[in-house]
Amino acid sequence: MLARRIPSILPPLGFDEAIETTAVFSVSGLLESGHALVTSRPFRSPHHTISDVGLIGGGSSPRPGEVSLANHGLLFLDELPEFKKNALEVLRQPLEDGKVTISRSLQSLTYPSRFMLVAAMNPWRCVNLSLLARTKGYKRRQNEGNPRRHQSSRQVLLRLAA
Repeated sequence: MLARRIPSILPPLGFDEAIETTAVFSVSGLLESGHALVTSRPFRSPHHTISDVGLIGGGSSPRPGEVSLANHGLLFLDELPEFKKNALEVLRQPLEDGKVTISRSLQSLTYPSRFMLVAAMNPWRCVNLSLLARTKGYKRRQNEGNPRRHQSSRQVLLRLAA
């Protein structure tokens, strides 16, 4: 709920930003009828089962993905560890370059992707219990939590911190 409010505290879209955002929405077919210009910053929150193509863009006739639709706005990834590893890794280039280039045999298209990335995840019970047990000197029971989830959360956090 907090992430959904972030675009409202950001400065309003400038005219050039609004034109660029409107162009991306128009190409993707998401421009609302009766509105000639997108005037508010976009907020995109894809489901964690999204494919790489859905996130970055592409397909047989290349269309903008969620990163381009979040251009000049916010891309919110809820339950970050649930996203596929490939989906998280393809975010690196758009975050660094501010654009996505989709190449096909007949054409190559470049879409803008200057967005703010916000991610959320819940702490896991096994992580909290194991930390508490170590501080109290208890040994970890065999059936307490899933150690792979703890490892995957550490890997996700290290990947994002790099």
